[in-house]
Amino acid sequence: MIKSIPRTIWAMGIASFLINCATCSIFSLSALYLTNILGASVASIGLLESVVEGLAYFTRTFSGVLSDFFKRRKTFILIGFVFLTISKPILAFSRTYIQVFLARAIDRLGNGLQAAPRDALISDNAPKDIKGECYGLRQSLALIGSTIGAIMGIALMHITNNSYKTVFLVMGIPAVIATLVVIFFIKERRINKEPTGATVNRLKVSDIKSLGSKFWILMTVVVFFMLGKFGESFICLHACNNFGLNPAYGTSFPLLYSLVSASVAYPIGHKSDLMDRKKLLLLGLILFCLSHLSIGLAPNLTAIFIGTILWGAHEGITDIIFAGLISDYVPKHLRGTGFGLYSLISSCSMVIANNIAGLVSDCFGIHTAFIYGSIVGFISISVLLYTMKYLK
Repeated sequence: MIKSIPRTIWAMGIASFLINCATCSIFSLSALYLTNILGASVASIGLLESVVEGLAYFTRTFSGVLSDFFKRRKTFILIGFVFLTISKPILAFSRTYIQVFLARAIDRLGNGLQAAPRDALISDNAPKDIKGECYGLRQSLALIGSTIGAIMGIALMHITNNSYKTVFLVMGIPAVIATLVVIFFIKERRINKEPTGATVNRLKVSDIKSLGSKFWILMTVVVFFMLGKFGESFICLHACNNFGLNPAYGTSFPLLYSLVSASVAYPIGHKSDLMDRKKLLLLGLILFCLSHLSIGLAPNLTAIFIGTILWGAHEGITDIIFAGLISDYVPKHLRGTGFGLYSLISSCSMVIANNIAGLVSDCFGIHTAFIYGSIVGFISISVLLYTMKYLK
């Protein structure tokens, strides 16, 4: 079946591979740079992560809606990739917390601009019977890029004797190549088909209702899930600060969970085309809880690595399934809006989650933040089980 996946989706997957290769190490290394070099507190990092991730998801809302309005996906994807590229040299030359904050904000702004139009582009071009497989392919390629980016981060930190500046600059190279792939190889399909009576190129509040009740029920599950989903940089901080891991190996965690996610994403996407996606979502939420418990209760680094493997597995499942369900539930002409609102709802929840994680970490230790995440995860499982009958 993989041979029947359209070329545009392959190109989008390759571009995602390259941009993730450029970005993966930034998450962990920027947190270590702030704490080890600039002396920032964990709470301030939690604030940074919450704001910049919130900006990313909030931006996805508007880029998704506008991609529906202009009936263009590629333009927003390209602008996003340009922002992601220029953030790397800005971060490399940052010498204060505010400058790092600005660089990370530009990076996440770029991520937000391209994400919803990208998912809508895949939905527009994916054959109906292999929709999950197409999402799985793109996600797998993106996560393989994250894995290679993490390996590059470890190697460069060793080669340069922990020179953060050099690592950040080198990571700009695959970002430039990714932008060129978007320019020359991604072809988008014009969105011409509208439901009877729909008005072309008008933004309407009524479109929100047109997304359907199943979409909004699914968003209820998303809210509870995302309230416990804080940044992966907390894993790195926990391992380095509490278990003495060398900062040079900080990117080993994004390497590991990206490798696991990449291994899981495509098979899960393919499987979701053959069975009830909601059952796979339930599996992802269970793994989410177990990963947080393993890290939060970890007596040693081995337990943290086990938790990181479970973390990667849950991401490989939930990201694909949420995308597949949204594509199933939302009308074709509102897919950008649907993915955008999903991102907005996620961002609001993640802002709260990152702030709570930062504050809890400063008051009770980083491990307690993961305990909090597991509790919220169990609540999200309960919500999904209750709402499953309405999502048939």
